[in-house]
Order: sequence, then structure tokens, then C-alpha cells
Amino acid sequence: MSIGDNQFGAAPSAAGYLYQARLALFLCIPYVNSGIEVEVSVERLDDVSFEQDGTPIELLQTKHHVDRVASLTDGSPDIWKTLRVWAEAAADDPSLPSRANLVLVTTGGAPPGSAAALLRPRQSYEAGTKRNPKLAKEMLTAFAETSDNKSLKPAFSAFLSLSDAMRSSLLSAVEVLDHQPLLTDLGVEIEHALRLVAPAGKAALAREMLEGWWWPRICEVLMTSTPNTIPISALEAKLDDIRELIKRDALIADFEHAEPSDSEIAEYDGFRFVKQLHVIGLGGNRLRFAKRDYYRAFVQRSKWTREHVVLDEELEKFEQRLVEEWEPRFAAMCDSHVESETNDTKLKQDAQEIFFWVETEARLPFRSITAKFLNVGSYHILANNLKIGWHRDFLQLCAEEVADV
Repeated sequence: MSIGDNQFGAAPSAAGYLYQARLALFLCIPYVNSGIEVEVSVERLDDVSFEQDGTPIELLQTKHHVDRVASLTDGSPDIWKTLRVWAEAAADDPSLPSRANLVLVTTGGAPPGSAAALLRPRQSYEAGTKRNPKLAKEMLTAFAETSDNKSLKPAFSAFLSLSDAMRSSLLSAVEVLDHQPLLTDLGVEIEHALRLVAPAGKAALAREMLEGWWWPRICEVLMTSTPNTIPISALEAKLDDIRELIKRDALIADFEHAEPSDSEIAEYDGFRFVKQLHVIGLGGNRLRFAKRDYYRAFVQRSKWTREHVVLDEELEKFEQRLVEEWEPRFAAMCDSHVESETNDTKLKQDAQEIFFWVETEARLPFRSITAKFLNVGSYHILANNLKIGWHRDFLQLCAEEVADV
């Protein structure tokens, strides 16, 4: 049997844990909108739990099934394993059902007429059907008393050990949310929940930024001996940051500090902007920095264009401003040299002065961003297209490269 065929593979379990963490984030968003001060945790009091002043107000059990085939019949292991957890908790603390919602979130489905179907939230029922925890209790009690399923016997015992009144109280607090989105579908649900935060067309970006913050926080709280909580206020503060960053006119500089690989750096050796720097005698670290700025600006501009965050016309206007800032400096340098002058050392020195201005001073804003990497890198993009240059004779010196790069 191949590893891929191993029935004991860890992928479903791993997906289940990831589902808990992603579901927790999704469920936090309504709390942010409600203004209720709570804290969320994963694998602390339950799979997912919400607490207020250290007291649980909502406990969630999650059951993620990749194939969605799970059916919440009265004998479903998902139902009984969940009830065992809550029955034992209620036996230890009889006040639990009266102060906390107990929610089973599952990608499976509850068949019509099943106890699980009778425990759906009121708002999820169609006209003519009703939530009925009392009938659900009678059905589950009868099943537990008559079933010969040995693997579920501990769950039956935990449920039946409660008094009839406590079983009623417990099931009155239970809600079954079936047919819930899969792990991979939760991304779309989170984006939909963020529609009030993100401008049109930017919900996916908002989710990426939020999850980029969320996953390290979840890892951090899980690494403590007793899993810690994450305050909803921290999530709210992050959403405020995201709202500001992605407002309609704002741009996100994802690649401002990106580092190209050594192989990517080496690929630029044949590019015209590198040839231009060689012509004026630049090398060493300054050449590497130039390649890095070219990489950062190129991938950033490509991402903005690909995601339709900026238009080609905007980039063209930005480049035109860069060219117009360069033109008088280049013209002054050319005018300081007579056409027949052959002092190559002086030509290189003057060219380096223009490039030094680009490295240290040229900072034109592009919409909401004024960044070194974008300005310097865009000048290298222009130099690569021979729209600007450093040496007086850059067009003649680099003309042979035009057809090769």
C-alpha cells in the first residue's frame, strides 16, 4: 500500500484543526460588528470558545468532513461524541447550559426528522417546521437506552447519567449548524463577512491581510501550556488598520522589503539597466541594490496591474513624471561636455552623480505611496527600456542590447 493510500493518513485530522482556527476567525467578525467585548480561543475550553470575563458564553464543537458524506442520524458518532463532551461538562457545572450556547458546527447534514434536525437554530427553519429540543431529548434518550453500539457506550452513559431536567436544559442550549462550508470554502465566507470593511473588489485582499495576521496569533496562543485567548478588540484594531490601508485610493506595498533569490539576481546580469550601470563603472553592493530595487518595483507593479488595483495609464503617467525629473539633469550633464570630448573618466563621474540623485533624492509619489524601492526600481525599468540613461552616450553604448533582452 502506498503512503497516499494509507487509510490512517493525517490529512483529514490536519484539515480539522485548520478548520477550527479558520472558523474561529470567521465567527469573530459578527462579534466585532456587535461591539460585545469577548475573547476567542481554540482548543482551550472546547474546539472553539468565546469567553467574557473568563466565563464561557459560547462553546463550539467542529466536525469537518472533506467528502461531506457525514449524516447526523440519531446514532451518529459526531452527535454522541459532542454530547458526551457537553454532558460531562454540565455534570461538573450544572449552570453551564443556562449561560452558554453549545454549538455543533458540521459540514455534514442532519436528515429530516432526526434529533439533530430538531436542534437547528430557530432562524434556520423553513415555514411550518420548528425547533424542538424536548422531542430531540426524547429521541436521543430512547436511542441511548436501546442501542447496542459499544463504541458509543461512554457517550450514552454520560448523557443518561444526567437527570431528565438536566438533559432538557442541556439540549435547550444546543444548536446544530449543519451543511457548513468546507475549510477551503471558508475563505469566500470570510470575504463576504468583510464586505463592510473592504472597498469593492478588495475583499480578497482584506481577507489575505487579516489571515496573515491571524495565523501567527493562533500559533502563538496554542504554544502556551494552556492555550491563551485572543481579545476581539485586537481583531477589531487590525480590521481598522486594514480598512485604512485598503481604502479606495490607498496602495499596499507588499514587496517593499522583498529579497530576490541569488538566482533571480544572477538573471539580471544580461539586462540593459545592469549594462547601463556597468558603463558608468558601478559594481559591488550598489549594483546588487540596483537589482534588488528593480525586482521589488517590477513584481509590485505587476501585482497591482494583475489585480487591477492600478491602471496601465497610471503607471505611464508616473513614468512620465520620472522622465521629466531626469531630463533637465541629464541635459545639463550633456551640455557640460563638448561633443568631441573623450574624457571617459569625467563622463562616468558626471553620470554617477545623476544616478546618485536617483538613489538618494528622487522620491515622487505614486498615488498614496512615496517609496524608495518604487522610485529607484522604476528608474531602472525605464533604463532597461532605454527611455532614460546615465552616461551621455547610453543609447549608442547599449543599442546592441536592444534585440537581446
